[in-house]
Amino acid sequence: MRVGGRWVTIPAAVIALVMLTAVTVVPNSTQPTAPTTSHPSASPDPVAIETLSEPLVIPAERLTPLPSSRPPVENQARLVDRPAPNLLPADHGWVGQRIAVPALGINIPLSMAGDAATEEFPPFSGAYILRSSSQPGRGTNSYIFAHAMPELFKPLWQARIGQQVVVTMSDGQELNYRITRIVPDVPCPDPSAPKPAGLPPALANATSCDTSWTLATASERLTLQTSQGFNRNYGELVIIAEPDW
Repeated sequence: MRVGGRWVTIPAAVIALVMLTAVTVVPNSTQPTAPTTSHPSASPDPVAIETLSEPLVIPAERLTPLPSSRPPVENQARLVDRPAPNLLPADHGWVGQRIAVPALGINIPLSMAGDAATEEFPPFSGAYILRSSSQPGRGTNSYIFAHAMPELFKPLWQARIGQQVVVTMSDGQELNYRITRIVPDVPCPDPSAPKPAGLPPALANATSCDTSWTLATASERLTLQTSQGFNRNYGELVIIAEPDW
């Protein structure tokens, strides 16, 4: 090495020490890393996924007690369709601000997604309404999604028919709903991630996302969605709640 115009010999032990301190610890490649987006495949389908510390799968039998030889199917119950209450139009700023499921300990902020990035991978600050969907109380479908984190929508894994869902609007009015359908294993495959073993056929054989749950409906309802595992290949959980007014 040339130092101050003179050649200086550096002992081999010093060189080895410098090289050792320059080594960067590489994470174990076998450990899953949180995806930077829920749609790395440029799919236009807007769904939310969660970031988990470990790959968990929601047991289908917890939602639908069926023999293991049969694929999971949805639980369903129906309330009588009721018209929406007297509502202000959307441009008056009458919007949802919180969503709660008291029986499950959910009580979190609610807002409309402001851009595609929020729909691709929502922030951890609350639940979000799909931009193409509707604010609650408009007499149609409100598609609401959040990460499956314990402080967000993961408690929906324990949802039961008949549990109350409450949306607090910007004027303080509370809109009350009841869970009427629990639909596990809604597919939205991620081709960039390997599919885990043991998936039910609805997920193992899926080639596209089922976005039918995001569509407008002829009557008032909430569609709540969260993930069932570490990536989209584990499927989505959809909860339907209908008016209780």
